[in-house]
Amino acid sequence: MSGAHGTLLMPARATRLLVEKAFEGGVRVFDTAPAYGAGKAEKRLGRALACLPRSDVFVTTKAGVSSTGLARRIRDFSPDGIERSLRGSLARLGVEGVDGLILHGPAPSELTPALLARLSDMRAAGAFLHLGVAGRGAELDAALETCAFAILMAPVHPFVGDAAQARLRAARASGMAVMGIEAAGNGPPPLRMPRKPSDLYTLARRLRAGAADSPRVAMPGALADPVLDGLADCVVMTTTRSEHMAANIAAMTALGAGG
Repeated sequence: MSGAHGTLLMPARATRLLVEKAFEGGVRVFDTAPAYGAGKAEKRLGRALACLPRSDVFVTTKAGVSSTGLARRIRDFSPDGIERSLRGSLARLGVEGVDGLILHGPAPSELTPALLARLSDMRAAGAFLHLGVAGRGAELDAALETCAFAILMAPVHPFVGDAAQARLRAARASGMAVMGIEAAGNGPPPLRMPRKPSDLYTLARRLRAGAADSPRVAMPGALADPVLDGLADCVVMTTTRSEHMAANIAAMTALGAGG
């Protein structure tokens, strides 16, 4: 739950209905973060999931990066900062614990013994079940070396390169679950005229990114390919359109992969 779902551009009711349709279509993994809309996305996801069987969904949120709006980001990977972030996330989600807590792009130097010890204490207390890390390179390698992480969240698009693909396969071979992101590539979204208020969020991202200098591929095929190729256990995506979600679910269902 990110993007326009963390803003007033997407009505809260529309977000809830989209989550319900996703669940009906077989989607069981829902990811969010306090950095998305200064916690608004977490609140919306929590309200939407409150109507669904808790044991049937796998909920992940992140820690280490928060926001005070659309642009300003605050990093804090100190033990106290991570605990404070998780407590706030649980309150916004309306749950006692999440299935996965994912550190949101920590630098290798931020993965300190003190932080890992605090995370171990929070997991023992039931605040989360599985520890994860999100990133693109050195931070993932550092996390893998600690043997403390069960989830790796990373780009899985066709342009990530041989080294990144080798890391993903190694993580899966070691027993870690890989949650893929950016399945269509890490280039800016296509430049299209908005047809509804939520499209303004994508337009703003596209204009901020400037000219496209990174490749993208068409959806929904990109959503299924990483699973088919053995790079990821699941792929997370954000959309504000039910027709896009239906197409992605159909692509995954054709593989028998689930959501």
